[in-house]
Amino acid sequence: MEVKLNVDDNETKEFKSDIHKDEKNEQDIQRQEDESYDESDKINSHDNSQESGTEVLREEISRLKQTSESNLTKLRYLLADYDNYRKQIEKQMQGKVESTKAELILKIINIYDDYLRALNTVENNTCSPAIVDGLNGILKNIETLLKSEGVLEIEAIGTPFDANVHDAVGFASSEDQPENTVVDEVRRGFMLNKKVLRPSLVILSKKIISNKDTEQPKME
Repeated sequence: MEVKLNVDDNETKEFKSDIHKDEKNEQDIQRQEDESYDESDKINSHDNSQESGTEVLREEISRLKQTSESNLTKLRYLLADYDNYRKQIEKQMQGKVESTKAELILKIINIYDDYLRALNTVENNTCSPAIVDGLNGILKNIETLLKSEGVLEIEAIGTPFDANVHDAVGFASSEDQPENTVVDEVRRGFMLNKKVLRPSLVILSKKIISNKDTEQPKME
């Protein structure tokens, strides 16, 4: 009987050992499953974190892009304003230079007029031909200087009156010329770069009115 009991005890121990192994295996399986779930949660959490970071990065890029475009627009307006200001300053400076040049040339023309009058006086007084030739040479130099600076004489005698370039200072009766035609020039006029530097002082023709023109036809 004792031997039998020993056999039963061994069987019982083996059975318990098998149960314990099965429980351990189940625990191992459960632990592996839990670890698998934890790993999956970590992966999902990492993916969500990456998506959130990407969205934040996109928003930051969009904000920086808008700021850059705004600054670029402001810079373009600033450059346009500067270019307009530069052109305005250049125009003002050019106008100042032309005005100063016109004043200087006008003074030279006034001296030129005085020189012409003096030369005519010398020629009428039968001065030495050598002196007259020398004075004429100086006159040509003055005329060459004026032309080189863009000064041109205004055409006057024989042309219709033009208030833009002529100043009428008197009238003269004329049968050959149409009315308001320049028949004489008191003072020559000049233009500088297509602008009137000094208008011509002129005498205009005036139609002669005879008694025949004023007679009225008699009524029968």
